[in-house]
Amino acid sequence: MTRTRETIFIIAFTFAAFVLGTTEYVIVGLLNDISSSLSISLAGAGVLVSSFAIAYALGTPFAVTLLGRIPRHVTILTSYIAVLVFNYLTIFATTYPVMLFIRIITAILCGLTLSLAIAATSEHMSAFRRAGAVAWIIGGFSIANVLGVPVGTQIGQMAGWQTAFIVTSLVGIIPLVLMMAVMPKSNTISVSSMKQQFALFKNKRIRLAFFIPVLGVGSVFIVYTYITPLLENVLGIPQQWISTVLLAYGAFTILSNWLGAKVAQGNSRVKLKVIFTIQAMIMMALALTLSLPWMALVSLMLVACFSFALSTAVQLYLIDLADESSPGSKDFASTLMPVASNLGIAVGSLLGSLVVDNVGLEYLPWAAVVFAIGAFAVTSRCHQLDQEQLDIALLTSAKAS
Repeated sequence: MTRTRETIFIIAFTFAAFVLGTTEYVIVGLLNDISSSLSISLAGAGVLVSSFAIAYALGTPFAVTLLGRIPRHVTILTSYIAVLVFNYLTIFATTYPVMLFIRIITAILCGLTLSLAIAATSEHMSAFRRAGAVAWIIGGFSIANVLGVPVGTQIGQMAGWQTAFIVTSLVGIIPLVLMMAVMPKSNTISVSSMKQQFALFKNKRIRLAFFIPVLGVGSVFIVYTYITPLLENVLGIPQQWISTVLLAYGAFTILSNWLGAKVAQGNSRVKLKVIFTIQAMIMMALALTLSLPWMALVSLMLVACFSFALSTAVQLYLIDLADESSPGSKDFASTLMPVASNLGIAVGSLLGSLVVDNVGLEYLPWAAVVFAIGAFAVTSRCHQLDQEQLDIALLTSAKAS
């Protein structure tokens, strides 16, 4: 591709990632409206968040495998169009089971689209732009938090929650047109076999590292899933200011991506331990300041600052481990971070539902503290195993010489 086509390619896929991220996260700002519309509890509405994440985490690897022998560009375009269609069909979900079904199918399609989009970018970009292009696409989800969620929440509160999903689908047509214009045709087979992919999990270091984002992201989403009810019902923030607070939260998540790039440099496991220590302290501060709205808002913004700080470091760590143990599974390795993150979203949201149902919204930050401590413990063990592996390698090298 020419440089101009590469630039349009990056813009198209970043825009598409923004639409996918908005599709997943916008429901967070509309939980109260959806629970009232469908006549379900707030916790029941929260399950729509966790079920999306579970379907994404469990369905994406199987979808990538089952469709792996179809030309990649065909699968990307078809799955993305299907996302827009199912997102639009959400407006016809007048019962909870229908809504749940649509969200599950949409989640699998989102995971399939994003995973193959990253693979296609790696294949078609020139070498010196490849890393930056992938970073931009992943950043599309952060932009969704900055713009998609607060704007979608505002639209949903003004014109009905269904309108937010209609607008998302209509906006999603723009990157579709761009992708159709610039995406090269490809006969590349994305994966070989399920057995080869899951060979990665024979490595205990990969199995352990997989749980870093599960716990780290889960910690954030215990609170974030219920951020709107927390703001309205606990902090007493007027509804007309909710979108503004969500916009500020999203803006601070961009800082977390910048921080994540710094964490990924050098020995990332040491830095991740510091990140999770700080995250646990911030969650404790949030728990202790819920009776002081302005201080609690500051704590929430700090949560946003560290929400994606682990992403780049863990993504690279998983790929490096895969390259060591099973090079034939590198394509599948690129899906592990988003799969683990969505599993973390699911687990965090489900735990949040239990907390809300049994003890109340104000106890959510304490549950998040437990998860942050768990992420610290897992990261510490990974660091220990890395050191043991390095010592073995040095000893073997010394004996050989």
